[in-house]
Amino acid sequence: MITHAAPISLMLTLLAGAPAIDPPPDTKDRSDSVATAPVLSRAVLEVIMLRDVRDAKGGTKTVFPANGPGLVVVVLSSTTCPIANASVPELRRLQAAVDDVGGRLVLVHAMPGVTAEAAIAHANTRRLDMPILLDERHELVGRLDGTVVPEAFVMTRNADRWTIRYRGPLDNLYAEIGRRRRNATSAYARDAVAAIVAGTPIAQPIRPAVGCRIDRIGRVPKAVPGVVPEVAVE
Repeated sequence: MITHAAPISLMLTLLAGAPAIDPPPDTKDRSDSVATAPVLSRAVLEVIMLRDVRDAKGGTKTVFPANGPGLVVVVLSSTTCPIANASVPELRRLQAAVDDVGGRLVLVHAMPGVTAEAAIAHANTRRLDMPILLDERHELVGRLDGTVVPEAFVMTRNADRWTIRYRGPLDNLYAEIGRRRRNATSAYARDAVAAIVAGTPIAQPIRPAVGCRIDRIGRVPKAVPGVVPEVAVE
């Protein structure tokens, strides 16, 4: 199913039993400034580190290693979502931009039931060589409150706190469901990385993602309207 992410609170979801943190202000306006972006405190970070996400090769990976880079980009994706697959060229460009500044990009398969074999085949077919994780229990997806794929989360670390500096689509290839541009004219996630490196404000740190709905584990799925056939936007 394909859906357009509705504006939602950006309060992070914690696992049951995880130490509580003070919630960030409710950000109903998705164009809020970076200053109001939610943060991942050490309490939440420790839970993530203890419950590493399984990778496509059968091992585990820590998304936010204590001695890792200070900039991490998480991209929620899928092997079957047509919008996610259409975004692969921009995903590669985003990875190159993140690598160039010493950051780390990880691709997280957010759809339940994705096998390691399917994830590896998908990566090989589309020439993806970044770390690929399978979030089967939606431990990371839940904390980020991910609702659709593809969606990018650009995060930076300050001491023991991770701040979400940008969340939203990789680019503007899709204006909305059923309306695909011939070519993207803006690379939102790459622009966010460039702004962080330059020390300048991110133009719009929160944008609604357009893509395929994530059937979140433990959450009752909402009704989704039928998929509109794709058309080109001039």
